[in-house]
Amino acid sequence: MTRRLHPDGPMQASSGVFAKALRNAGLLLTGKASAGLLQLASFALAARGLGLAEFGVFSMLLAQVQLLTGLAAFQSNQAIIRYGVEHLEGGDTAAFQRLLKAGTLLDVLAAGLALAAAVVLAPVIGGQLAWDDRLIAAAQMISLLAFTNAIATPKGVLRLFGRFDLLAQHSVVTPLGRLLGVIACYLLDTALFAYLAVWLVAGFAGAVVAIWLGWREAARRDLLRGMDLSVRGLAEGNAGIWRFSIIANLHSSMALVPNHLATFLVGAILTPAASGLLRIARELGTAFSKPVELLNQSIYPDVARLANAGEWTRLARTVVHSGLVAAGTSALVTIAIVFAGRSLIGLVFGSEYVAAHEVLVMISAATTASVLVFAVDPALYSLGRPSRSLITALVSAAVFTLVLVLRTGADGLSGAGWAYLAASAITVALQCFWFYHHIRGRASSG
Repeated sequence: MTRRLHPDGPMQASSGVFAKALRNAGLLLTGKASAGLLQLASFALAARGLGLAEFGVFSMLLAQVQLLTGLAAFQSNQAIIRYGVEHLEGGDTAAFQRLLKAGTLLDVLAAGLALAAAVVLAPVIGGQLAWDDRLIAAAQMISLLAFTNAIATPKGVLRLFGRFDLLAQHSVVTPLGRLLGVIACYLLDTALFAYLAVWLVAGFAGAVVAIWLGWREAARRDLLRGMDLSVRGLAEGNAGIWRFSIIANLHSSMALVPNHLATFLVGAILTPAASGLLRIARELGTAFSKPVELLNQSIYPDVARLANAGEWTRLARTVVHSGLVAAGTSALVTIAIVFAGRSLIGLVFGSEYVAAHEVLVMISAATTASVLVFAVDPALYSLGRPSRSLITALVSAAVFTLVLVLRTGADGLSGAGWAYLAASAITVALQCFWFYHHIRGRASSG
């Protein structure tokens, strides 16, 4: 008899899957909500301590390294879920170990590539933006953040084992460290370098904790016994993993365009101060997408099991139900921002940042539209069609960038808002089309 390593029991109905996903997302939310408040407090203090102009530069420096890191990262956690479910269900420990090594190798190589690119590009970008040697050095120093994000594999392991409680605890480590450091910087009235150093040190602390938690859980399940350091034959038992990882990387890279490229381009087209305003609007306007991302993480393993079992009707119901609940809740958040957004910005960040309200409303509306199809991504990955999500992301990113460049110069900061709205409309339309097409095909053949 085949030994089953997966901790979860029998297959659940679609409503049970969504309920379980909500419970897991709730665990993550307890940590992420705290982390979000800590991060918001960190940005608020940094905004007040640095002032609008310096905070804009701070935002551009972070956006640069985050964009390069995201472009290089292979999102190995997607592969851990996609292939890990099969290995654990089939009892293939050796294949699971090769999967862990492949994911770790991708994480480290991507981080090294991002670091090298950021260091080399810093003088080039700095020259175009008239940065002095101080800011170029700061950009190169903060590039080390690339290695703090090389933790997709251990986090994927925790998701696979259902240890969302540990993920919730881990999510607080870096934001808490940053807040404590920013408080010290604010009280001591330090310069930009000190804030960047705090961001870096806290990031490494979070990375160390994530690696320890992930590998500890694998060891507890006796899945590391006999594992060596050889990197030969990593694709054995993981057919298509390199193609899958490359597609996942390209998909996640395109998803970063609205998040980080916009912050950098707005600062380059307008002023660093405008970059700071957009950063504030994005932090608040996409706030609801954070819980939805958690729900996405928690629902993925169960969606993969539904797809593996050929439960197409349950899978479709889960995706639709999840999207409607998420979009309805996000709409309420958007309404609240319309009426209370100005007061919120002034209270948290200061009166000089209230100008971010208009673009905040637009970003929040775009978020509401986008979360309607949040569960389509894990469904398409589970159906073996990650390229469809990649196509959506490519088209959406192209539309976003085009609208951003064309409208920001003419409309100012609100041009970025129009870019977010246009990209979200494209995303919803394409994701609905892909999901309907593939689910209908599978149901007909099944």
